[in-house]
Amino acid sequence: MREERRAAQEPSRAVLLRAGVLVAAVALPTLVALLAPRRVDDRVVAAPAAAPASIAAVVAAPTEPPPAPIVPPPPADERVEGRLGDGEALSTALQRSGVGADDTSDVVRALKDHVEMRGLRAGASFTVVWRPLVTGGKELLRFELATLSGEGVPRTVVVERQPPPITQPEAGALFWARHDDAPIETKVEGLSGAVRSSLYQSMLESGEEAVLVNKFVDVFAWNVDFYRQTQKGDQWRVIVEKRFAGGRFLGYGKVLAAEYVNAGSAHRGFLFDAADGKHGGTYDEEGNALQRTFLKNPMEIARVTSSYGMRFHPVLGKNKQHQGVDYGAPTGTPVWSVADGVVKEARWSKTAGNMIVLQHMNGITTEYFHLSKFADGIKAGARVKQKQQIGNVGNTGMSTGSHLHFGMLRAGAHVDPATQKFPNARPIPKEYQGELERFVAPLLAQLRALDRA
Repeated sequence: MREERRAAQEPSRAVLLRAGVLVAAVALPTLVALLAPRRVDDRVVAAPAAAPASIAAVVAAPTEPPPAPIVPPPPADERVEGRLGDGEALSTALQRSGVGADDTSDVVRALKDHVEMRGLRAGASFTVVWRPLVTGGKELLRFELATLSGEGVPRTVVVERQPPPITQPEAGALFWARHDDAPIETKVEGLSGAVRSSLYQSMLESGEEAVLVNKFVDVFAWNVDFYRQTQKGDQWRVIVEKRFAGGRFLGYGKVLAAEYVNAGSAHRGFLFDAADGKHGGTYDEEGNALQRTFLKNPMEIARVTSSYGMRFHPVLGKNKQHQGVDYGAPTGTPVWSVADGVVKEARWSKTAGNMIVLQHMNGITTEYFHLSKFADGIKAGARVKQKQQIGNVGNTGMSTGSHLHFGMLRAGAHVDPATQKFPNARPIPKEYQGELERFVAPLLAQLRALDRA
């Protein structure tokens, strides 16, 4: 029995032996290859076993990534330029450009904190920016408006669509506005000219604006009567600040220095403020104050239509003493007090119309007749300061045209305002004289360097 079992096992052992040899024949080369050294970056490392030919062929075959999907670029925003028409409201211009009523209302509401709507003028440029939608429509993305600030500074206002709040998607889009103003630049310029007919005309002919005439006259308002003393050939020089923004002239700043040569006599004024802030005003180069207790005139430069003295009265139709000076000016022109004082009368008169009488120091009284209205707070007993506006030119009472009658009394008797002399204000204190001289020196040199016309 034992021999029979051994004989029965012999075939199995033979089969296993043959199988083992076969496995060893296949596995041995792979093991050897894995254990064999190889060189990578000058270092000896174990080399991987060689893959069977069929596997190696598959691994060695290059693989290409799948082609990327072609995504078309997003459609570009559409920009539409426009301008406000004559008398056209901004809301009308928006709807004319295709903006819906709801968006128009939201845009106008967002603009109100940045734009004075009533100040918008015909020709103001704007841009409407549309964003295309995947549905084929479009929506308002942004609105841009070129306008001016209250000071005339070029301003760009942008209103942009914002997504609705995440917590309130039903609220719809919001429009937020912002603005950018052009920076303001101040330049100091020297100007000069000669009078041929009037100071006003001379400055306009030199390319300047009427505002500069008034600023120049203000410097010498206590010492020169430009209504009567101006002569052909008089010369003027001025050093003044000019303000610009975005290439646009905004206006004049301070008059730093001025000179007026009247009938060969030179008047100069320099605007000086001490470093400690305790003293300031308009002085000549020697430190004498140009300010006086009384101004020469009660309003900005205009024309004298009737002087003090005998004249033919246009209403009464006969010669009559004219107890003052008449200044022709448009209705509404501001009228100011020529000196500090107290309102003695502010009432209606059949002959003088709306009239104001001021009481000043040293028994001097001034009269202002034919006004269109009184300034706020002007009533009997009110105190006024020099050059404070007290009313406006009008044509009330016995008057044949818009003008101001200005009268002056001393000790109760009428005098010619044009011939009165008043003391100057105090000169600069001695301890500030050196500082004033250092301030004046370069300005005086610049005035002298200006060419006379």
